[in-house]
Amino acid sequence: MAKLAKETIAPSRPDGRRAMLVYMAPNTIRALKKAALDEERNAYEIVEESVTQWLTARRKKVKQA
Repeated sequence: MAKLAKETIAPSRPDGRRAMLVYMAPNTIRALKKAALDEERNAYEIVEESVTQWLTARRKKVKQA
């Protein structure tokens, strides 16, 4: 009988964040990393901020429909 693969669990973070893998074009990743360095921020902070803003705008649009 085949063994089921164990789910890998990332170490927990004190802030409660969890990991998520996304694929992006190499030039987008490069630009994000450069922007993060310029802003003296982590790339994940910029991505999280952008996704949160997009989700907020989407919720407003869905409510209007």
